[in-house]
Parts: sequence; structure tokens; C-alpha cells
Amino acid sequence: MPSDSVADFLDRAQASRVLFPEQIEQLIRQPDIPHSDLAALCSYLLGRGVLTQFQADAIRDGRGHDLSFAGYPVIDVIGPCPNGTAYRALHPVLRTPLVLRRLNAASFAPTDDVRAVVDRVRAVGTLTHPNILPVVDAGVFREEAYAVLDVPADSSDLATMLKEVGGAMPGFLAAEYGWAIASALRAIHERGGWHGEVRPGVLTVGPIATKTNPDGTTRRRPAPNAVVKLTETGLVPVRPPAGARPPAPAALAYLPPERIDGNTCEPRGDIYGLGASLYLLLTGRPPFIGDTSDEVLGKMRTTVVPPLSALRPDLPADLAAFVMGMLARRPEDRPQTASDVCAGLAPFCRPGVLPAPPQPPVVPQLVPHTVPHAVPVEHAESAPAGAGRLGRQRERVRGRSGGLDRRHGPAAPAPVNGRRKEPVEDLDRGRTVPAPDRRRADCRLLDRVVRFAP
Repeated sequence: MPSDSVADFLDRAQASRVLFPEQIEQLIRQPDIPHSDLAALCSYLLGRGVLTQFQADAIRDGRGHDLSFAGYPVIDVIGPCPNGTAYRALHPVLRTPLVLRRLNAASFAPTDDVRAVVDRVRAVGTLTHPNILPVVDAGVFREEAYAVLDVPADSSDLATMLKEVGGAMPGFLAAEYGWAIASALRAIHERGGWHGEVRPGVLTVGPIATKTNPDGTTRRRPAPNAVVKLTETGLVPVRPPAGARPPAPAALAYLPPERIDGNTCEPRGDIYGLGASLYLLLTGRPPFIGDTSDEVLGKMRTTVVPPLSALRPDLPADLAAFVMGMLARRPEDRPQTASDVCAGLAPFCRPGVLPAPPQPPVVPQLVPHTVPHAVPVEHAESAPAGAGRLGRQRERVRGRSGGLDRRHGPAAPAPVNGRRKEPVEDLDRGRTVPAPDRRRADCRLLDRVVRFAP
């Protein structure tokens, strides 16, 4: 018979969904399970993988309330996260892994409120979009705000991935990633929202392919089917002006200039952040470099972004100019909407990579009712010469003999040496080159593409 402490733990474990009723029934029937000592029971369950170390320690220390939060079983602590602490949790029914964030109210003061953040998360953070990492749940539990995210384990943020690759991206790949994030921002902006902190650290890509080098080291690269996604949607608080309270250099370098002396968040600020992220992907460095926040802030006030064309002369001139336009100091000089960004980056993406635009709905058309009427038939003796089926066949023969088929237009040119010469698109320069230049066009991209090849 279980002791009172063991029975109380089993009841709490079932109520908090740490253990299911069938698990408890199976455990009680085990002949070697400790029934009288709660500490021994924790060690028993830990050794058999039923509990994690975090759960066992919470039970031994009398912190049973930490086993569950807002109905989500908590299995481990991850550590500090933006504006709070992150925990590994489980879906209460599906038992799939999730990330639970317990938000600290003090991190949002004095310019924002946790309840306003929860409202923003519910408005735009739960959007269903292929390039948005949605928030599964958000709310307030025991006077503490929380958010639940389904973070893929096989993914990495672009800032970390770029350091591992050790070089800039090919122009077409950066344009495709930029188009995807602009598409996500378009969905957010159409809801009347904003992100507020678009930077490589909040852009994740996955799945990740890992390969072992001949020397035993491993390298990670985005898989061929990797998808880039925007995270932290709705979770970015309204912060004080960067000039009064500068954030870390990793975030400050991607803030728009209007956020230095103001704290207004708007869609054109997101466009600047995306442009600064593309600048990093294309050059391997942020627009402004500094060891401290004050140094970065000083450069943002007094200097301009180095021209992209000078750092990457191999890029198409139009692509470099468009990204620099996204980094314009004045918001009215940038692309005004995320749709404009999608349209500006689309010409530099590979054919067939971007999704097809949605087709308009088919509207049924009414078929007009016509009354059949008699058609007069001409007699053979009154028909002009050459008329009739035989005359029409003669006309077709004459047309084919002259290299022209009246039904299909000019005949196609004959292939040369059994093969037709097709143009090849130079993806990194946005022009068309003849087939003999295929090798030169491919070699120009080889160095950068190989770095990102899985």
C-alpha cells in the first residue's frame, strides 16, 4: 500500500498530466516499486526514464507545482530566453515536445505590458503561414504571462548558420530567403500588426543536413528542402528608444534609424530590418559593426551603410540597388509594403522556386441560348473555281511547299547537329547567356554555392 506522500505524488502527477492513469496503474503493479519512500520512488522512476532529472528534483524538493504550468507538463528547464525563461514541455494530449516560455513582466516595463503582448500574440502570432513559426498558445496563468511554441529541433537561426558556413550566400539564395520572409511580413502587416525586430537571429532555417568531413569533423548546411521562417511574431515588446536604452549590438545593428530616438513600430521598420538581414547574408557582415552598443549607435547616427555593390561586385546591380533601397534612412524612401519587397526580389530567384500566385476563383458563365437556323448550301455549278474540300487541300499543299503552313504559321528552325541550342539563364547576374557559356556561368556561382551545399 503506498504511503501518504507517495499517494499524494501519484494523485498530483495524474492531475497535472505528468503521468497518465494507465501509467500509474502499470507502475503500482510492479513488484519492485518502492511504496513507502518518495525519494526512492523518484530514483526508481528516474532510472526507468519515466521522469526527467528536472521532475525528480522538483518532487524531492517539494516543488510539485513546477511539474505543470497552464496545463502543460514541464519536463526540463532550457534557460533564459527573450523576456523570460524557457522550459521543455509536452502537449497535454499528444505528448509532443513544445517550448514553454514564462514571461517576466519586468522585462516589458515601462513601455509595454504583458497583457498587451498576449493580445498581439493572439492577433498575429498564431497566423498560419508557411514562413511563420506560429505560437501554439498564449495567455496568463497565476498572474504570469506565458507563450507556447512548437520549435523544430532540426533547425538553426541564420546568424549561427552563416558563421558555420564561413561566407556569404549566393545572390539567388539570399533573394529567395528574403522573398519568403517578406511574404510572412505581408501576412502580418495585412492584419494591422508588425514584428518589431526582424534580424538574422529570429530567422530560422530547417531542416539541417549534417555531414562528416574526412578529418572527422562535421558540417551543417541547410537541406535542399530547407524552409526559412520568421519567429518571435507578436512576442517583441515595444521598447524605449534605442538612444536611451541601447539593446545588444546583435539587435541594434538591424533596428531602423527612426528607432534611435523613437519607439514607434511600423511595417516600414520591418522592411529595414529585412534589408539589413539580407545585407548580412550577402556580405557576411552587418550594416554597422561595433564591439559595443554605443559604438554601433554612433555609427548609425553619423555614417552611411557601405555600398553593397562595392562589397559584392558579382551581384546583379539591380539586386544590390534594391537591398540598399530597403536600408534607406528615411522610411518614405524605402519600399512601402512587403508586397513591394516580394515583387522586387522575385526576378532574382530561381525559376520554379517561388510558389505560384493564387488563381482567381472560377465564376460560372451563362451560356447564351442561340436559335439554330438553316445555312444555305451552294450548288457545285455556282461555286467559284478552287472552292470546296479539294480546293482547300490544294491551298494547304501550296502553303507547305513555300515553308508556310497556313494552320500553324512559320515552320520551326531545324535543329543543329541533332540538338537545339537553348539559352541558359545566368542566375547570379539576371541575364541570358548562350549555351556555350554554360560552363562560365556555372563556375561563377560554384564557390558560394558549394559553401551552402548540404
